[in-house]
Amino acid sequence: MALAHAGLAAIYASPMRRARETAEPLSRVTGLEVQVDDRLTEFLLEDWGPDHEFDWTIWRGEHAGVPSGETLQAFAERVGAACDDIVSPHAGDAIAIVAHSGTTDAILRWVMSIPADSPWSHEFDLPNAAIVELLVWPHGRHPDGAPRYGVIERAPNLDHLPEPLRSDT
Repeated sequence: MALAHAGLAAIYASPMRRARETAEPLSRVTGLEVQVDDRLTEFLLEDWGPDHEFDWTIWRGEHAGVPSGETLQAFAERVGAACDDIVSPHAGDAIAIVAHSGTTDAILRWVMSIPADSPWSHEFDLPNAAIVELLVWPHGRHPDGAPRYGVIERAPNLDHLPEPLRSDT
């Protein structure tokens, strides 16, 4: 297990079943309880159903993918607030967040200090099972520097997968 020997201080997960199930083996190996945070759930599509097709043209903060769905700005604010609350008490610690590709995209935007109302004019190619390694100084790296500082170490990291799965994701 790729993160089992990382000296984790905490494990957080989305409340969605696939994220919790992915976090459970790591929990068993490390002895850490998985802390579920509802704010880590994927982009909410409230009215998703057979009569609605996802609007792939969304890119502004006020856009939603389906009628009455969550806006991109609300999604970024929700995930950013979770990141603030999760990372601050763990300054200097290694933690794992098990979530979804859209949530991880929003986490990367948070790390880069992209404002929640900024257009989503890019995305990160994050295949299923990808590990994204980040370094974050929640209170800045230097007293005269940015109030929060982040480094994207590796994204996506698929080293933990067997070779055939690395190219299939």
